[in-house]
Amino acid sequence: MIPVRRALATLLSALLVTGAAACSDSADDSVTRLEIGVVPVIDVAPLYLGIAKGFFSSRKLEVTPKPSQGGSIIIAAVVAGSQRIGFSNNTSLLIAAAKGLPLRIVAAGNQASEGDYAAVFAPGDSAIGSPADLAGKSIAVNNLNNVGPLSINAALQASGVDIARIKYVEIPFPDMAAALAQHRVDAVFAVEPFASAIKAAGDAKLVLRPYPLVAPHFPVASYFTSESFAASDPDVVDRFRQGMNESLAYAQSHPDEVRGILPSYVKLTPEVAARVVLPEWSTDVGAPLLRRTAELALKYGYLKTAPDVTRLMGG
Repeated sequence: MIPVRRALATLLSALLVTGAAACSDSADDSVTRLEIGVVPVIDVAPLYLGIAKGFFSSRKLEVTPKPSQGGSIIIAAVVAGSQRIGFSNNTSLLIAAAKGLPLRIVAAGNQASEGDYAAVFAPGDSAIGSPADLAGKSIAVNNLNNVGPLSINAALQASGVDIARIKYVEIPFPDMAAALAQHRVDAVFAVEPFASAIKAAGDAKLVLRPYPLVAPHFPVASYFTSESFAASDPDVVDRFRQGMNESLAYAQSHPDEVRGILPSYVKLTPEVAARVVLPEWSTDVGAPLLRRTAELALKYGYLKTAPDVTRLMGG
């Protein structure tokens, strides 16, 4: 995981050289171009679907997703102004806000669904068979001090497990299946489509579904912008919010179309796309659960000071 401040410093240096090519300039006097920083995961399917359905172009927005390796890079790009709007997990946004980075959530991203959308797996030949068995074990997560370990900690505590004995190891999602098969860790945390890949291999067993134990419809991620862009171009931000909300609602009610668009931006075959577990998509950002996430981040030491959630929400 690249620290937010280091990534921000790198981007700011680049902007001094390049002059920061505008990401929201008008192609003509009516259409506004927006480059949206995203992580190429199932969660951002509504954005791609909304582009294909014309939900943004009907609002005179030319939206282009820009894939990135993680939320910290996207946050730095938005703060620097090289991207106007980005997608990030809410834990990263809360950590950034607590460090004083001027961010504003503009639309919901996704919520955790029931089932195996996100789960902790152990090797099939392991003695680990229940959450209690994870005490004292190593668990791979894609990022330390982030939504993965935060939700696992909360779920394990709800199951009576001493989380002080858990060791988290950082491994990228695409490498989780190999790490599990090679017994490099005792268990792995995987989200879709990587959870389906682990299950398809047939040599793993599911131990824990953390998100539902934290809260029903747990808000995983959001779309956000900088406070400066929200203040300078409120009409553009509002049009993006409207288009995104229409996209979220459409995706939730048209899962077959979501599955159809997944292979266009995620390395999935149509066969795998047809069986992955989709998250939930709602226009509700989930402010009460964002505050709950901030409380957990403070509890587990991810934050030293509480973020101003009301300000992050634009209040």
